[in-house]
Amino acid sequence: MGLGSMRFYSEDVTHMPNIKDPVLYNAFKDLMAVSWSELPDSVISDVKNALSKNTDDKAGKEVVENVFCAAKAIEEFGGILISLKLEFDDSIGMSGEDVKPLPDHIKNALHTIFDRYSTYLNSFGPDESYLRKKVETELGAKMIHLKMRCSGLGAEWGKVTVLGTSGLAGSYVEQRA
Repeated sequence: MGLGSMRFYSEDVTHMPNIKDPVLYNAFKDLMAVSWSELPDSVISDVKNALSKNTDDKAGKEVVENVFCAAKAIEEFGGILISLKLEFDDSIGMSGEDVKPLPDHIKNALHTIFDRYSTYLNSFGPDESYLRKKVETELGAKMIHLKMRCSGLGAEWGKVTVLGTSGLAGSYVEQRA
C-alpha cells in the first residue's frame, strides 16, 4: 500500500476465476448475471455454444462447465423449494388461518432439503467462493421463505441467514462480523 493508492475492502476475500477465452468469459458473465430460478433459453444456448467450441483455455472451460452445472442444479432444486412452499400455502392457507402440526412426510422433506442445501454449500472449495455466494443468493431466499412458514424447525436452520441471501456472504462485511 503506497501513499494515495486505493485498496478495495473485499479484494482478498473473493476472486473471480481467470478466464482467458473471451467467448467463455462472456458465457460465464451471463450465467453469473441471470437469475437461476429459470435460466433463459438464450443464455443456455450461448453457454452450450461456448462450451462446444475448441479452446486453449481448458481451465476456463472447466469453470464455465461447473457454473453451468450448478445453475441447472439450482434451477431444479429451487423448483422443489417453491413446490414445497406452495404445498404449505395450500395446507395452512396464505395467511396461516388453518395452522396445524406438520405431517411427518413434510418434516422429513424439510430435513432432507436442509441437509442437501448444507452439503451442497460445503462442497465448494476455497477457490469457488464466487460460486458459493451465487448459490446462497439464489437458494437462500427460498430457504428463508420455508423457514418463515414453519415453526419448530431445528437450530440448524439458523445457519440459513439473510446475510447469505443478500450476496454479502463471504464479503468483507461477513469477515468482520
